[in-house]
Amino acid sequence: MPTGNVYATTLDHPLPKNEARPGWIREPKGPGGPWTLVSAGLAEFFCTAAFLFIATGTVTSGCHTADTARQSGAATNELETVEPGACFLGSTNLLNIAMAFGLSIFVLVYAAASFSGGHLNPAITIAFFLARRISLVRAAVYVACQLAGAMVGSALVRAVDPLGFRAALGAANRLNSWASIGTGLGAEIILTAVFVFVVFAAVDQTRGGNSAHLPVLAPLAIGIVVFLCHLVAVPIDGCSVNPARSFGTAVVSRMWTHHWIFWVGPIVGGAAAGLLYEHAAYRAPIFGGPVEKLHREPGTSPAGPQEYTV
Repeated sequence: MPTGNVYATTLDHPLPKNEARPGWIREPKGPGGPWTLVSAGLAEFFCTAAFLFIATGTVTSGCHTADTARQSGAATNELETVEPGACFLGSTNLLNIAMAFGLSIFVLVYAAASFSGGHLNPAITIAFFLARRISLVRAAVYVACQLAGAMVGSALVRAVDPLGFRAALGAANRLNSWASIGTGLGAEIILTAVFVFVVFAAVDQTRGGNSAHLPVLAPLAIGIVVFLCHLVAVPIDGCSVNPARSFGTAVVSRMWTHHWIFWVGPIVGGAAAGLLYEHAAYRAPIFGGPVEKLHREPGTSPAGPQEYTV
């Protein structure tokens, strides 16, 4: 692991329960200085942009296939006359879309892991902050870079394939005609909870000490769970489980219908799963958790600054 990614321990002894913990609010000082956080933010930005371009680009380019174009109302494969949004995510290209999201996350988490831990998702970043695994400063930088990267990635899709982008409304998340608000919100909460719990488990190097293959397979496990989430939820609402993914496409396509679902659902589900893993699986003596680390500060674990590295 690069030395620039390892934090210095901020406290020699735990502070009283109600006293502010500098490592949780401020970025702890490390050998890499502020450039460590800059490089991490850039990794989040570029990899999130690449994720949006590949994953949502699969949706928009799929609108040009003969069967999908016809279902969208086009007389031929051309999409000029198709109504905006006629090519919805819940189409015959479901498997292609799910694979594009899952495989792109697998590859890009691996690419960004040594720089930032490869969050690429505000729901994951917020869950790690609430579990006191990253500082508030780092969490804010990550979320800002993820949102900016998502907008750039979606804008590139629009520039490369304007007809497909228009037909699919930029692959923006929105409820299908049969789905209610409760259905969409419930699916986002449950699936993001499953997703984030798998993330925490996959990168748990403390428990992975008895099975050395786990850190290597972490990006694969994360990619597979994203793939499975999309198989379930693409026909419901296009599947978000990532507020940055939804925000980037909404900004560029100007599609804001029920957009709040794709923030509330992933954040609630992700936060619940992260806290559940942290307190019920990581620390709880009944499961053999490392009870000596009850006062762990961000970056003091050998797993690295974010405890989300492979």
